[in-house]
Amino acid sequence: MPERLHPTVHFTIVCDDIRQEMGGKISLMGIFENIYASHFPAFHPRLAVITEWTEGQGEFEVMMRLSSPDKKTVLREMVTRISLNNPGVRHRDIAVHLNLEFKTAGTYWIEHYLDGELVNSIPLNVLQVKEKSVH
Repeated sequence: MPERLHPTVHFTIVCDDIRQEMGGKISLMGIFENIYASHFPAFHPRLAVITEWTEGQGEFEVMMRLSSPDKKTVLREMVTRISLNNPGVRHRDIAVHLNLEFKTAGTYWIEHYLDGELVNSIPLNVLQVKEKSVH
Protein backbone atom coordinates (compact mmCIF):
# COMPACT_ATOMS: atom_id res chain seq x y z
CA MET A 1 0.00 0.00 0.00
CA PRO A 2 1.40 3.46 -0.93
CA GLU A 3 2.58 5.71 1.88
CA ARG A 4 0.11 8.42 2.94
CA LEU A 5 1.61 11.94 2.61
CA HIS A 6 -0.19 15.04 3.86
CA PRO A 7 -0.57 17.59 1.04
CA THR A 8 0.32 21.25 1.36
CA VAL A 9 -1.61 24.31 0.24
CA HIS A 10 0.09 25.67 -2.88
CA PHE A 11 -2.20 28.70 -3.15
CA THR A 12 -5.55 30.15 -2.05
CA ILE A 13 -7.18 32.90 -4.15
CA VAL A 14 -10.35 34.86 -3.35
CA CYS A 15 -12.38 36.29 -6.23
CA ASP A 16 -15.88 37.11 -7.46
CA ASP A 17 -16.34 34.04 -9.65
CA ILE A 18 -14.59 30.92 -10.94
CA ARG A 19 -15.44 29.28 -14.25
CA GLN A 20 -14.46 26.00 -15.86
CA GLU A 21 -13.58 26.78 -19.49
CA MET A 22 -13.38 24.57 -22.56
CA GLY A 23 -10.31 22.36 -22.46
CA GLY A 24 -10.28 22.21 -18.66
CA LYS A 25 -8.85 25.67 -18.01
CA ILE A 26 -10.09 27.58 -14.98
CA SER A 27 -10.80 31.32 -15.19
CA LEU A 28 -10.86 33.56 -12.12
CA MET A 29 -12.84 36.82 -12.27
CA GLY A 30 -12.37 39.77 -9.94
CA ILE A 31 -9.49 38.71 -7.67
CA PHE A 32 -9.52 40.68 -4.40
CA GLU A 33 -8.29 40.73 -0.80
CA ASN A 34 -10.55 43.46 0.62
CA ILE A 35 -14.30 44.02 0.78
CA TYR A 36 -15.47 47.62 1.15
CA ALA A 37 -18.73 48.63 2.80
CA SER A 38 -20.27 51.95 3.83
CA HIS A 39 -22.45 50.48 6.58
CA PHE A 40 -22.87 47.32 8.62
CA PRO A 41 -24.12 44.70 8.55
CA ALA A 42 -22.79 44.50 5.00
CA PHE A 43 -23.78 41.87 2.47
CA HIS A 44 -21.45 40.52 -0.21
CA PRO A 45 -23.35 38.82 -3.04
CA ARG A 46 -20.74 36.31 -4.18
CA LEU A 47 -17.35 35.17 -2.91
CA ALA A 48 -15.40 32.36 -4.56
CA VAL A 49 -12.31 30.65 -3.14
CA ILE A 50 -9.95 28.34 -5.01
CA THR A 51 -7.30 26.37 -3.13
CA GLU A 52 -4.71 24.12 -4.73
CA TRP A 53 -3.35 21.17 -2.76
CA THR A 54 -0.06 19.54 -3.83
CA GLU A 55 2.65 17.11 -2.77
CA GLY A 56 0.28 14.68 -1.08
CA GLN A 57 -0.81 11.11 -1.45
CA GLY A 58 -3.93 9.42 -0.14
CA GLU A 59 -7.47 10.48 0.82
CA PHE A 60 -8.13 13.41 3.11
CA GLU A 61 -10.97 15.40 4.60
CA VAL A 62 -10.66 19.12 3.82
CA MET A 63 -12.67 21.79 5.61
CA MET A 64 -12.77 25.42 4.47
CA ARG A 65 -14.10 27.80 7.11
CA LEU A 66 -14.82 31.53 6.91
CA SER A 67 -14.73 32.97 10.41
CA SER A 68 -15.28 36.33 12.10
CA PRO A 69 -12.45 38.60 13.28
CA ASP A 70 -12.53 37.01 16.75
CA LYS A 71 -12.50 33.54 15.13
CA LYS A 72 -15.43 32.51 17.36
CA THR A 73 -18.26 32.89 14.83
CA VAL A 74 -18.28 30.73 11.71
CA LEU A 75 -19.90 32.48 8.73
CA ARG A 76 -19.58 29.51 6.36
CA GLU A 77 -18.08 26.05 6.48
CA MET A 78 -17.65 23.48 3.74
CA VAL A 79 -16.28 19.95 4.08
CA THR A 80 -15.05 17.88 1.13
CA ARG A 81 -12.87 14.85 0.54
CA ILE A 82 -9.88 14.93 -1.75
CA SER A 83 -7.91 12.06 -3.22
CA LEU A 84 -4.33 12.38 -4.48
CA ASN A 85 -2.86 9.35 -6.26
CA ASN A 86 0.77 10.50 -6.01
CA PRO A 87 2.76 13.54 -4.83
CA GLY A 88 2.87 14.98 -8.37
CA VAL A 89 -0.93 15.31 -8.59
CA ARG A 90 -2.59 18.67 -7.91
CA HIS A 91 -6.11 19.05 -6.57
CA ARG A 92 -8.04 22.31 -6.90
CA ASP A 93 -10.84 22.78 -4.42
CA ILE A 94 -13.43 25.45 -5.36
CA ALA A 95 -16.02 26.95 -3.01
CA VAL A 96 -18.60 29.58 -3.96
CA HIS A 97 -20.49 31.40 -1.20
CA LEU A 98 -23.57 33.52 -1.87
CA ASN A 99 -25.01 36.39 0.19
CA LEU A 100 -22.42 36.57 2.94
CA GLU A 101 -23.25 38.84 5.86
CA PHE A 102 -20.43 40.73 7.57
CA LYS A 103 -21.73 42.18 10.83
CA THR A 104 -18.75 44.47 11.47
CA ALA A 105 -15.62 45.77 9.82
CA GLY A 106 -12.47 43.80 10.58
CA THR A 107 -10.16 41.02 9.46
CA TYR A 108 -12.12 37.86 8.74
CA TRP A 109 -10.31 34.55 8.19
CA ILE A 110 -10.42 31.90 5.48
CA GLU A 111 -9.07 28.78 7.15
CA HIS A 112 -8.28 25.35 5.73
CA TYR A 113 -8.22 22.23 7.87
CA LEU A 114 -6.79 18.90 6.72
CA ASP A 115 -8.19 15.94 8.66
CA GLY A 116 -9.24 18.36 11.41
CA GLU A 117 -5.88 20.18 11.73
CA LEU A 118 -5.51 23.85 10.76
CA VAL A 119 -2.98 24.05 7.91
CA ASN A 120 -3.64 27.42 6.26
CA SER A 121 -5.22 30.74 7.23
CA ILE A 122 -5.50 33.86 5.08
CA PRO A 123 -7.01 37.24 6.00
CA LEU A 124 -10.02 38.79 4.29
CA ASN A 125 -10.24 42.45 5.22
CA VAL A 126 -13.70 44.00 5.46
CA LEU A 127 -13.22 47.76 5.54
CA GLN A 128 -15.64 50.58 6.28
CA VAL A 129 -15.55 53.46 3.81
CA LYS A 130 -17.44 56.73 3.68
CA GLU A 131 -20.40 56.90 1.33
CA LYS A 132 -19.75 59.03 -1.70
CA SER A 133 -22.39 61.50 -2.74
CA VAL A 134 -23.62 61.28 -6.32
CA HIS A 135 -23.54 64.53 -8.32
